[in-house]
Amino acid sequence: MRLLISLYRIVPLFFLLSITVANNQQSITVLGANNNILGKADILKKDQYYLSVNDFGSITGSGFFVNDKTKKIVVYIDGLKIKLSQNIAFIVIDDKIYQMQSKLIKSNDEYYVPIDDFFNILSVHGSNHHSIDYATMSISLNSKIKNTKEISAVNVDLTKEKNRWKLDTIIIDPGHGGKDPGAIGYRGTKEKDITLDVAKRLVKKIERNMNINTILTRDEDIFIRLQDRTKLANSNNGKLFISIHANSAEDRRANGFETYMIGMNKNAAAVRTAARENAVLDLEGGSATKLTDEALIKVTIAQSGFANGSEKFAALVQEEMNKRLQSKDRGVKQAGFYVLAYASMPNVLIELGYLSNPAEEKKLKSSQYKDALATSIYRAIEKYQETLDTD
Repeated sequence: MRLLISLYRIVPLFFLLSITVANNQQSITVLGANNNILGKADILKKDQYYLSVNDFGSITGSGFFVNDKTKKIVVYIDGLKIKLSQNIAFIVIDDKIYQMQSKLIKSNDEYYVPIDDFFNILSVHGSNHHSIDYATMSISLNSKIKNTKEISAVNVDLTKEKNRWKLDTIIIDPGHGGKDPGAIGYRGTKEKDITLDVAKRLVKKIERNMNINTILTRDEDIFIRLQDRTKLANSNNGKLFISIHANSAEDRRANGFETYMIGMNKNAAAVRTAARENAVLDLEGGSATKLTDEALIKVTIAQSGFANGSEKFAALVQEEMNKRLQSKDRGVKQAGFYVLAYASMPNVLIELGYLSNPAEEKKLKSSQYKDALATSIYRAIEKYQETLDTD
C-alpha cells in the first residue's frame, strides 16, 4: 500500500517535469529572403531564448565546425566567420570581439547562443538585417541566404579549419634573465637560472618525444623585454605559450607550485605575485605601458577565446606536478601578468616553487627536482594535445 502511495506521488511529479522539459526545448522556423521555409532550429527557453548554433549553421547551408574538446564552435553566416566558446559571453566575428549579455551554453551536444544578443551583434557588425518574431516563432533572414536546395553551400575547408587548432608550435619562456635576476633565494639562488634550466630540459623532452616545434624566448642569460617575448610567440604562430617562473614571499614558510592564467586579480597573494613578476617593466626604461585595472579588463576580454585552453592546460600542469612533487599544490589562479597579456594563444605562467623558502630553494637547485618539474610540464603538454584531437 505504501508503494502505491509513493508511486501515486511520483507519477504526477514525473509528468510535470516532462512538461517543463518539453516547454524549455522548442523550435523556431527559419525563413529565407522570400519567406520560404529553410528549416527549423532548436531553441531553449530559460531566462531568455537560446538558439542552436549547430542547427542554424546547418539550415543556412553555410557550414560550421565544432571542437568539443576545446568547447568551441565556428559558424559561417553571410560570409562572416563567427567563433564562440562554451560558458564565454564573448563572440568573435572576423577577429573583432563583441560581448553578449549572456554566455554560450551547451545542451544535448548542441551549442546555444542567446538569440537577441546574437542577431543584435550581427547587425552592429554590419551583417545583413535579420528579424525575429516571437509571436510566430520565426527568424527572417533578409539576406542573400536562400534555400540550400536552390544554391550550393558556401565552400568551407573544414580540414583546414581543424588544422588551425593543431598544437604544432609551443613557445617556452624562461622568466627573467640578464640584468633581471628575478627572485633571489635565501642561499642566493637566482630565479633566472632555475627557469632557464627547467625550460631547456622541457624542450629536450618535447623534441625527443613529440612532433612539435619548440621556441625558447631566450636560450642564454640575456635580458628580454616582456613585450618582445609575446611578440616572438605571436610572430611564430605559437599555439601554446608557457612562461616559467619561481616565486618568493616575505613569509619563508610559503611553499608550493601554482599556475596562473591572465585575468582579474582575485586575491592579495595573486596581486603580490603579479606585481613582483611585472616589476621588470621598471628595468625596461618605460618602453611598455603598465597594466592598469582598465587595461586588464580589456586584455581579459580579448583573451576570452583562449580562456578554455589556458584553463585546461593550467589544470593539467597542476595535476602532473602534484603526482611527482613533494610540495604544496596551490592550484590554478588568475592575475594580471604582463607577459601573458598580449599572447594570441592559450597561455599560462607557472610558478615552480618558492626560492624564499630555504627547503624549497634547496629542492629547486637539485637536478633531479628540476627534471621532475620539466617532466610534469611535458606530460601536461601530452595530455593537452590529446584534448585537441578531433574525431
